[in-house]
Amino acid sequence: MRVFDIGAKDDPQEASDRIWTIPNALSLARLLALPFIYLDLVDGRLARAFVLLVVFAATDWLDGYLARRLDQISRFGTLLDPISDRALFLVVGIAFVVADLLPVWALVLIVVRDVAVLAVGGVLLTTGQRPPAVTRTGKAATFGLMWAFPIWLVAAIAGGGANDPLLALQVLGWAAYVVSLGLYYASAGQYAIEIARRPR
Repeated sequence: MRVFDIGAKDDPQEASDRIWTIPNALSLARLLALPFIYLDLVDGRLARAFVLLVVFAATDWLDGYLARRLDQISRFGTLLDPISDRALFLVVGIAFVVADLLPVWALVLIVVRDVAVLAVGGVLLTTGQRPPAVTRTGKAATFGLMWAFPIWLVAAIAGGGANDPLLALQVLGWAAYVVSLGLYYASAGQYAIEIARRPR
């Protein structure tokens, strides 16, 4: 999936120890935006929450592109970017549940996988090992889940009911969720296999 590698140069790029880079600033900005998205969702300001979510999702791709294009790939960024994605799913997912836009079980299925992956990654870091690199399967899963939320939000803003043509948006959102969730757990399996194959 070349789309996830757009901006990459022909020569392999080494991750630096830099923290203050343009891509990292975008990732930090996404984290700072999460409280505003949460408050907009639970207070019923769905249109503004939709705009912020779309910007969040777009900058998630943009920071990776800039890191590759500007040769600003950093070890801090490779950790910060997936953390900001997990934070989005948790914060926005809770807000969706509170706003009655998403059932609790749908959020739990995401959180359980994230907690397991983060816990294993934390153990690896404490033992001096590096967590596995994000796979293309994981990137595709994150992309799909990240866009399922705005799709559901458009349906909620438009007020589509069970017999409304906007039901198609709900179905599209759930299709993105189901397929992406399957990929999400498949990527976790890939990480587990990589760790198991590492020399002891």
